This record gives sequence, structure tokens and C-alpha cells, in this order.
Amino acid sequence: MTFDQVVVFQKIVDLGSFKAAAAELHKTQPALSLSIKKLEEELEVELFDRSGYRPTLTPHGKAFLEKSIRLLNNMNELQELSKSFKNNEEPEINLSIDGISPLPKLLLLFKKFSDKFPHTKLNLGLNILSEAERRVLDKEAQIGLTHFISDKNSLDVVPVASVKMIPVMSRELFKEKKVKLQSDLLSIDQIVIGDKNGPKGASFGVMEGGKRWRISDGHFKHEIIFAGLGWGHLAEHTIQKELKEKKLVVLEFEDIHPKELSINLIRLKKHQFGIVAKNLWNELLSQIDLGK
Repeated sequence: MTFDQVVVFQKIVDLGSFKAAAAELHKTQPALSLSIKKLEEELEVELFDRSGYRPTLTPHGKAFLEKSIRLLNNMNELQELSKSFKNNEEPEINLSIDGISPLPKLLLLFKKFSDKFPHTKLNLGLNILSEAERRVLDKEAQIGLTHFISDKNSLDVVPVASVKMIPVMSRELFKEKKVKLQSDLLSIDQIVIGDKNGPKGASFGVMEGGKRWRISDGHFKHEIIFAGLGWGHLAEHTIQKELKEKKLVVLEFEDIHPKELSINLIRLKKHQFGIVAKNLWNELLSQIDLGK
């Protein structure tokens, strides 16, 4: 069995006749008939019923058609992949994204980009604090999105979004603790994302002198605060529903209050991007203010 025989078989099925298939494939009708006859002899079954005006599939032919469609689809994918190789498109790109980034808008952008470059795999890593910068500096990721920047000398840094971090606690805890002053927060656990690998255990918005519950998972932080076990800063775009339903209380004090953070697009300076990574970088640059 050859791939050409499968193509001939598929074309006859699609066009409904040996004559039409021969014209489409720029071959003679006897050549196509011989090709199918050899295929049937090899399979030891008849694929077409030739007793009528037009050839129709036998039960064996229908079964063969189902498998041949998969084969041809896979071959088409391989041919497209071959084209991407010839265009010097990278097989994969690694991105490191800060967990407070505006993920819904970013994921929509990545989906559209993947449709444009289907043969390049986007490996997305969701990280905290200094981790995205570290991965770019260590060449584990070509592109990063982060609010944490400590080494501007080594990086190209472009602000592309602004995220509002809001200090909140559950309404039940707020009432229970009768919070009126900033000092009232000192006896309540502040839920903090800790970065043990970052500079001096980097964290954001830590209240000096207060109780702390340091964790390393952003989703867990949300759940702890929603459950009324403490207070902490959460990205506004992740708690809009809870704010609207008044399940959370926004804390507004002299040192503890909502704050805008810049989300930066980063890469190593003088780093030579491949064609796809360059396109992705430029696409992200075109989406400045995507956090709004």
C-alpha cells in the first residue's frame, strides 16, 4: 500500500467517479483503476461496488475511508509543519507570566497567536514575584511579564499594563474584628505571597509589625481571604464579582490602600529572537494598556 493509492481512493470518493478523480489528479482513468485494483488485491477486499452508474463504497470501503481520512489529515499536518520548518519558525517558545497579570486578556491574545502560528507551542508558566524575571535571566524563558524588576541592566523592560492591587478582607471578618483603624490590622493575619528565592524573600505590600501568613500560591491566597482567615492584597480584576456582591471590604488607611502596579514585558538585552518569538513580542507591544 502506498500513500498515493490512499490519495487516489480519497479523491474518487470525494468526486464520485474515476473519471473526475483522474482529471483532478492529472492522471489517466486506466491508471487510477489499476492503482485501486492493486490496493484491493493487497487488502483482499473490494473497496468499491462498480455495478452501478457510479462507484459506491462497500462496507470494507467505508471502513477504509474512515482510517484514510485520519491518515490524510495527519499528512496535511506534517506538510504544514514542514512549511513552518522551512520558514524557520521555532518549535516552541517559553513565556513566564506573573500571577497578577490580566490573564483573561492575555490568554485570548495567546489563543489568537497560536491560531496564527499553530506549529509553535507556547509554554506558559505562571509565576510569582521575582520568578518570572529569574527565568528570563536564566534563559529558561524568552519572554516574561512581571511587575518585579531588579536587574534593568540585563533586560529590555517595557510597561504594557497596569494592575490595581487592592487590600481586602471578608465582610464577616471586618465586622467580627470591628476594624476601624490601620492598627486594628496588626492582630489579624496578613496573607502574603512569599518569594523565598527572590531578593530577601520579596513580598508586596507587607505591613510592618503585623501578623503574617506567608504562602506561595496565588489561588490559595484568594481562598484564604474569601474564607475570612485574614486580609491581603488581591488584583482588582480577579475580585470584581466579590466586590460587586460586597463580600469583600476594601481597606483604606494611611499606609494600606489600593495601589497601581506596572506589568512589564521583559527579555534579555541583545537577545536574538526567532521569527515567531519576534512576532509575539511585537504583538504584546501592540497591546499596551491591555490591563485596562
